[in-house]
Amino acid sequence: MESLPVSASVRRLVPSTATEAELTGMVRAHYDSEPMLRLAGEIHFDDELSRAEVRAAARVFGEPLPELVYLPCAGTLRHAAPLLAEGVRQVVAVDLSEPSLAAGLGRNVPAGLRGHVTAYRGDVRDAGQVLPEDGASLAFLGGNSLGDVTTPAGHRQFLHALARSLAPGGVLVLDYVSDRYLPAGTGPSTSEWPQVWHGPEGDVDVVDRRTRTCRPLGTTGMALLRIRCDILELPSRRPLVPAHVYNKLIVPDPLLTEQFAEAGLELTNAGPVADWSDYHRDRIDQVGDLGMMGEPDCWYRAVRP
Repeated sequence: MESLPVSASVRRLVPSTATEAELTGMVRAHYDSEPMLRLAGEIHFDDELSRAEVRAAARVFGEPLPELVYLPCAGTLRHAAPLLAEGVRQVVAVDLSEPSLAAGLGRNVPAGLRGHVTAYRGDVRDAGQVLPEDGASLAFLGGNSLGDVTTPAGHRQFLHALARSLAPGGVLVLDYVSDRYLPAGTGPSTSEWPQVWHGPEGDVDVVDRRTRTCRPLGTTGMALLRIRCDILELPSRRPLVPAHVYNKLIVPDPLLTEQFAEAGLELTNAGPVADWSDYHRDRIDQVGDLGMMGEPDCWYRAVRP
């Protein structure tokens, strides 16, 4: 496998405020990690899954898709090319991880389509400076990205920024696990599954171990899910990726609806992802490897009146 590209095509937003130290550290440890971007089972480079998600999101939005689509928390731009294939003419993408955006431009966006994608490294809360003045008709927050901002105040700022990104009548489509994240029982919950790591000298068999713990976030009604990630070579169990932790904010649906309303958005839970996608339903039934990105996820539709 060739080295992941470093692209000069990723532009940078002008920061208006400092991003939370916890969020910056999590992005650096997990999403900026070049070794993690070599893990075959990460969804970043699952083209068929990305196409299915875009088709389902288009159904939730209500086709046809608009000419411009905004991708907050765009990651490795895995939804950009499928959106362009569905008739979108311009994609504006924002993410805090420059390595993810650079890798995505090099691997997920064909050269002939890169002129239709503008990628910005920066905080979604600063995205207004690169969006149309009257807002976007569609924002697609895919990949279960809601909840990455884990401080209550920052989370609400994030929701308000999403609302400001939309034109009147504009729609935000997102997938989210919500309180379906909650592990069974009160103690840590660990899952392991076989995986392949595309190392610079060839493929390596590994085990992907994720350990989850959860605690209430004060009296907010929300909870914080802590996920420890270990990628271990087989059979030696030698770490191939530095062990690290990333977090998710768990917001139950009733509270999430209230928070969106405070931000000026009308939120509707449109139902499980498998109800909107034959691909997801078949993959869950036949392989069962989508985990928290599969059956427990629901599509949500938020409208700015």
